[in-house]
Amino acid sequence: MTETQTSALRQELDSAAADATETARRAARDTGETVKDRARSEVETAADAASAAGERFDPDSLQAEAAQQIARGLDQLAVQLRDTDLSGAARSATRFARENPAVTLGGAALLGFAVARFLKASADPETAAADAPREAGSDPWTGHVTGPDAETPASDPSRVHTRAYGGARHG
Repeated sequence: MTETQTSALRQELDSAAADATETARRAARDTGETVKDRARSEVETAADAASAAGERFDPDSLQAEAAQQIARGLDQLAVQLRDTDLSGAARSATRFARENPAVTLGGAALLGFAVARFLKASADPETAAADAPREAGSDPWTGHVTGPDAETPASDPSRVHTRAYGGARHG
């Protein structure tokens, strides 16, 4: 192979590599835009859910204010996602999370609670009835019975909490 043939082959390979790189960049950019649009849509949905959850609280309560603040922040993020390029939005979100880790984690936790409460409140009545405690006064988180029918150590002397007495049974 002569030097001119080698040079022509090198130019052809360089051109093919540049075309492949540009095609990959274009595909990545298009995919990134699609992902950005989906993320924006999800953020807007989360903002709507946070706002709706905030409306379910007493307007003067801390929970309502926190939910509305989260909704406003998510609305701002949705606007940023719409108006900025993907790499700029990623840098901005990363910078905010690094500068405000407690706010980021707290906001995520509060948003999760608010969304769960909203979803539970807007559940199908038949599903809600099936999930309701089977016994009046039942605590769904611990399984304990509360209210006037609940037994207490004072009302039943035979039941003694052994932890209170170091493991020994007194009575």
